[in-house]
Amino acid sequence: MPTYKLTYFDLRARGECVRMMAAIGGIELEEVRVAFDEWPDYLKSKEAPFDALPVLEVDGVKVPQTLAILRYFAREAGYAGPDNLTAAVADALADQYADFVMAFLPWHIDALYDSTYVPARAKHFPYFEAALKKSSTGWYAGTPDITHADVFIASSLEWLSRMDKHRDVIFEGFPLMEAHYRKFFAHPKLEKYLAERPDAVF
Repeated sequence: MPTYKLTYFDLRARGECVRMMAAIGGIELEEVRVAFDEWPDYLKSKEAPFDALPVLEVDGVKVPQTLAILRYFAREAGYAGPDNLTAAVADALADQYADFVMAFLPWHIDALYDSTYVPARAKHFPYFEAALKKSSTGWYAGTPDITHADVFIASSLEWLSRMDKHRDVIFEGFPLMEAHYRKFFAHPKLEKYLAERPDAVF
């Protein structure tokens, strides 16, 4: 049985989808949480292959990049989709949401709210609403249970909702996305993790 160690900041943000996927998949995960004042020394140590976090270490092999780690856990736990085509659909949805996030960078959301965030939301959210409209199961890739796309999008929306000053209307005009968000956070395999996870600013 492999051993898994996740190194990330003491935040939810980009690390939370990995933690959630591990919880859903029953993967035992050791965590190292790096404080912000420890980051300069950690960066100098070259422990992070791409000079960024998160990093997953699997039996001594380091895997950087959030989506790479998430997809790896999804495949290991059987949540990447029943076949390669479905996995590709889930990959595309997760990548599209990553494009949305990179369009405005959430930690700058107040400064960029009207000029960048609102147009990015208007462009990207209809893609996700359309995917859910096609789905007969309420999950993004139309699978019987979640895929990594569901985990990535829902966990990222939680992060976004903590930073959006108009969080009460974040799903306005996108009822299927809101229903998916609520369904995801009611997933029975997340219940214990959500009850026990530490609080965070975002």
